Amino acid sequence: MIAIEWLRRGEGALSPGGFAQALAAGSAKASGQFAAEQFQAAELLAFSGRRRALGWRPVEVGPLTVLFSGHLDNPPLAELDELGADWTDPRVLARLYAKSRLRWGAATDRRLIGEYAVIELDRSARTLRLVRSPLRAPPLQYHAGEERVIAASVPRAIHAAGLPVRLNEAKLADHGLFNFSDPVAGWFVGIERVPLGTEVVFTPGESASRLVYDLRALPKVRMRSDSEYLEAAHSLLSEGTRAALHGCKRPGVMLSGGLDSPIVAAKALAELPPDGTLRSYTFTVEPEWDGFEFPGQFGNERPLVEAFAAMYPRLEARFFDNAGSGFDAGLAEMHFATGSGAIHQTNFSQFHALWRAARSDGCDRILMGDFGNYTFSTEGYWGFVEYFLTGRWRQLYLALRDAGFDERPLWRRFITNVVMPLLPEPLFRWQRAVRGMPDVFALASPLNPGFARESGALERAARAGLPRRRSALRARWDDFCAMQGEDMGEHSDLMHGFEQIYGISQRDPTAYRPFAEFCFGLPTPMFLRDGQTRWLAREMGRGILPEPQRINPAHGVHNADWHVKLGRMRKDLLGEIDRLAASERLASILDFDKVRAALEDWPEDSSIPHERRLPLEAAATRAVALARYVNFVEGRNA
Repeated sequence: MIAIEWLRRGEGALSPGGFAQALAAGSAKASGQFAAEQFQAAELLAFSGRRRALGWRPVEVGPLTVLFSGHLDNPPLAELDELGADWTDPRVLARLYAKSRLRWGAATDRRLIGEYAVIELDRSARTLRLVRSPLRAPPLQYHAGEERVIAASVPRAIHAAGLPVRLNEAKLADHGLFNFSDPVAGWFVGIERVPLGTEVVFTPGESASRLVYDLRALPKVRMRSDSEYLEAAHSLLSEGTRAALHGCKRPGVMLSGGLDSPIVAAKALAELPPDGTLRSYTFTVEPEWDGFEFPGQFGNERPLVEAFAAMYPRLEARFFDNAGSGFDAGLAEMHFATGSGAIHQTNFSQFHALWRAARSDGCDRILMGDFGNYTFSTEGYWGFVEYFLTGRWRQLYLALRDAGFDERPLWRRFITNVVMPLLPEPLFRWQRAVRGMPDVFALASPLNPGFARESGALERAARAGLPRRRSALRARWDDFCAMQGEDMGEHSDLMHGFEQIYGISQRDPTAYRPFAEFCFGLPTPMFLRDGQTRWLAREMGRGILPEPQRINPAHGVHNADWHVKLGRMRKDLLGEIDRLAASERLASILDFDKVRAALEDWPEDSSIPHERRLPLEAAATRAVALARYVNFVEGRNA
């Protein structure tokens, strides 16, 4: 983690102590701090010795002072005279980045491949530049005042430099409506975020932001045969897996019963030494789970993972049912580590046991396959509209007939998948209202309706095309660009939080940029073909996955045993909601009456319709999570 405070006009006083210590808070590590006439910089170090940290100073190359957070997958060592350098060392990477900037200038962030955030101070030009790599990157946030700019990996360092702690209520309201469309807004007044693939440059008198990487500018990928596509995809994913494993001694993998992470695990095993082992970590349902699954879903990952592990003797599979825990597992730790109140943090509660076990097992790197949903295993649902508009009638018919779990007549599937995405927004909203369609966002949202309206959240959600964004079903690039613009729903903050809490770095080979760019350039039939969704991933899984798993059209559910977990907590939650609702401040933000009524009308099992389930599984849990976040920020007890 990195931070800087810069006097943009060259005069004034730097903030007193606590700036660097805020980076190290909760980490059991030391932070280095260096102060010069016009700036002070800090970095979280890899060791705990405070005396050793006293000698730290930022990397300087020519006029550039550079702080680097993250990793590079292709450091150009030979070109930059760094042969033999340890490119897992942040100082080496900072030096490499500085040399790259002096040699390649504006092209640097297109030539370098990796996941990184950089603070670059040009002392001669009197500019401060903040940049994050495209697709995925560690977080980087900043406060830009007239006299100074403060930038850091986490907001607590910015607050330690003197910025008052005030919650950004617009951000809170937007998250309460599941609107993640603003990639710049931070969780605190006066703090903004550097979006992915973007640089923000400050001079004494102004600031400017520009994209350093544009998904829409990527070339199309066209090959002569399926075998060539598959060979290239395998080669690039293997290359990305080698890069993800570089420098680690004991890797682990978060493993599901789907397609993405098992293929990553198989690639990792192929790259490890012949006697090397790979530990996998999988969450499963509690023993008391009632077994209910909606069509097209599976709730228990364990049988599929066990079948996969049986194919790979060097895979040591571990399973965790999180018995006794609930949606709030790790929530307080995440609030502190990230400063974020992201509404979907409750979806990640099951992962804390896995990260904790990986730390106990001595893992020093966690592999994931989350980004596969955007690259090689995307569903390809934009293909319905594309096949219709381009007259590929056979492919459209097969997609309508076979893709997804839909028992409705073919003509209704056509209306849903082709006509509805093409309707103008006002007409789309009108037909839903006429048909009495439930607003799932209203059912799932924990916001007080008055707060949602008065805060402007409803208006902003409408401008973003919510509650149901259809752009992904109309055009593939709208989907990918929304992913980059929305920063994957603040996924990077959460992953950075896990790294802070458990002291283990994480990598996702499916986000390796050459592989991702290859997948982004592929034609639609590589994803939706002959009625088969996720075609490329399924073909890549031949011989790698058990056949039932490879062709399984169902999706895993993160929270299938919600009824067990929430039921165990229900009495305590009702008491907590009563205490929270007594706060005029919280009651003005959150609809406690709605969630209390849902918890009191408790179902016998989880086989209930969405209209009844969402206020329980989504609204109730998120109301409590957001209330605890507000209390955390504002220093109140529940």
